[in-house]
Amino acid sequence: MKNVLILGAGMSATDLISYMLNHAEEFNWYVTVGDILIETAKIKIGGHPRGKAVYFDCYDNSIMERYIKEADIVISLLPPGMHASAAKIALQYNAHVVTASYASQEMIDMHEEAEEKGLTFLNELGADPGIDHMNGMRSIDKIRKKGGELLAFTSYCGSLVAPESNDNPWGYKFTWSPMNVILAGSSGACYYKKGNFRCIPYHRLFTNPKVIEIPGFREFEAYENRDSVVYRKKYKLDNIPTFIRATLRYSGFCDAWNMLIKLGLTANSYHIEGSENMTYRQWVASYLPDNNASLEHALADVLQIEREGELHKQLLWTELLSDRPIRRVNGTPAEILLDLLLDKLKFNHGDTDMLVFYERIEYKLRGELFEHISYLVTKGLDYGHTAISRTVGLPAAIAAKLILLGEINSRGVLFPWSKEVYEPVLDELAELGITYTSQDNRIEHSQYE
Repeated sequence: MKNVLILGAGMSATDLISYMLNHAEEFNWYVTVGDILIETAKIKIGGHPRGKAVYFDCYDNSIMERYIKEADIVISLLPPGMHASAAKIALQYNAHVVTASYASQEMIDMHEEAEEKGLTFLNELGADPGIDHMNGMRSIDKIRKKGGELLAFTSYCGSLVAPESNDNPWGYKFTWSPMNVILAGSSGACYYKKGNFRCIPYHRLFTNPKVIEIPGFREFEAYENRDSVVYRKKYKLDNIPTFIRATLRYSGFCDAWNMLIKLGLTANSYHIEGSENMTYRQWVASYLPDNNASLEHALADVLQIEREGELHKQLLWTELLSDRPIRRVNGTPAEILLDLLLDKLKFNHGDTDMLVFYERIEYKLRGELFEHISYLVTKGLDYGHTAISRTVGLPAAIAAKLILLGEINSRGVLFPWSKEVYEPVLDELAELGITYTSQDNRIEHSQYE
């Protein structure tokens, strides 16, 4: 019997847990789910005879070791900074590892030892990063196979609330790690455009978003995502003139979020002493000029937006200037903002979420210019089996199965851009209803001329 250890039972873990339990009898697995909220893990196991829930604290090494040493494979949905800690213990006790988020340098540095021990540490097997990598590499490999010269690669992904559940002025609800949403973009973004290295600092990242239209669906706005440059190399597109990865949001989100950044409310580098003794109105007032204007007017004036205009109303809807008490003790601005938005942008029972992927590649073939467009829109099945749970959890689960069955044989610290990984994972996702629509069109001019 193979022992599968799943670390984390949060919103993104539901379909991962279900998948591994549904195949446990067939492949003779026993599935242990660890979470600091053991009751959440128990609910998601649902009394399955081949599963158990355990209390798991990723900041307690003795607890980490107790469970990882018994595992044949560890599937980590822990906070991104904790994957490497779990992997170090897995390395010691000869367990494979699958993660659904970005690999740290600490994780990458384990490559040689994992390879020597015959272990697979497969990273970035979620939605973004994950499904976007796999479809991108499949598209790139197909274009290369027919002799195409790649000129531009752009990839977009957004975890959003579905249109039928979009009932607030921000067009957004939390369907995955809320603090990651608050801090999104804080490190700025780097990419290549027309052969030039480009950087956008945080304070400009959400200004002038691009408009992206998903064929047959609707328009979204997009802002550049983190460091695209590193993936230009990893995709072996070192000389491609344009390479951009970006995030999708509904129209109007970026301008409003930029107001929160300009106010300083997304900062996470310092603490507000005595925040628990303030109201939100008092807290925000500390960022505004001390003059005779009402706070509502001062807010609009300092941001240089129209009083009572759409942006102003959007900000006031959040209750930033309400007398709601702050609960967070000595919180950072980002933490204090998070507590407010967790209530205002709550994903409720009855809501439906949605993942949107869009990819556009320009290439030259036999002297003619083409565009390859590939897109995927998938909605959640219900409150538990959300789109984010399915697109994050299922790729990781499928990859874990392939490792356990010996169908992924590469060893060391790996990523999903090899055909050995992306073909079977994407094929099975398609069987589960998560599939791209693609088309190639001849075009007269590049978008980047």
